[in-house]
Parts: sequence; structure tokens; C-alpha cells
Amino acid sequence: MVKSKFIQKPGKLIKDNRGSLQNIITGNFASCMEIFSKKGTIRSNHYHKKDSHYIYIVKGEILWAYKKIHKDSKITLKKLKKGSLFFTPPMQEHFAYFIKDSHILAFSPRTGKKKSYENDLIRVNMQNYPKLKRAISKYKK
Repeated sequence: MVKSKFIQKPGKLIKDNRGSLQNIITGNFASCMEIFSKKGTIRSNHYHKKDSHYIYIVKGEILWAYKKIHKDSKITLKKLKKGSLFFTPPMQEHFAYFIKDSHILAFSPRTGKKKSYENDLIRVNMQNYPKLKRAISKYKK
């Protein structure tokens, strides 16, 4: 199984008198989804049989949780901020709780067409895991 990768600074920032540019990611992607999420909401809460994706946080803050799909696997939590880039491999449960209003980009090697996406997706209820439940409660205050 491929492990999640976290890259805090995607590429070298290049500046000149016109402004700046920065390479966020390179790869062979079939889709890039732009996602806006409101503070206090949940997304993901699933795993993919074959799909994977890189996620780049344009704006906001996310409590990201992930674990192997095996029942007794350890859950890992990360608080991610603007500029974070991370990878989610196939067969890994993942969950996003939005600490702040957020804007993210998700890059996938698969097309993202609804039928294909849904056939590859297995929904889970990670919010019921005790460690994650405790972590979320800290941000709801």
C-alpha cells in the first residue's frame, strides 16, 4: 500500500516585476476538481478501490484523517493549512473536517465522471472513530 505523502511547500516560488508563479504539482491527471467547503462541514469519509488524488489547499484549514482500511489500523490526524499539498492513495480511508471555510483543488488520474467515481468509492463513517470524534469536538467550540 502506498502511504500518504505530505508536502508543505509545493515548488520554488518565482517572482519578478509581473508577480509570481509556483508549480503546485506535476503528473498525468484526468481531472482537477475545485472544491469549496464551509467551516464545520465534513467531506471525503470514504476510500477508493483504484482512484488516488493529490489535494492542494488554496485557502482554509482542514483536519485531515486517514488510515488503512483494515479494522484495527491506526488512524492518523493532520491539521493542514493553506499551501499544503498531500496525496491520498487507493484503499485508504480518508476524512476532512473543515476548521475554516476552505478552497481546495483535487487532482486525480481518473476522470471524475459520476458513475465511474461512485463505482470506485466505498463510503465509511470515520466521524464515529473515538480519536477523530474527540479531535473534531475541539474545533466545534
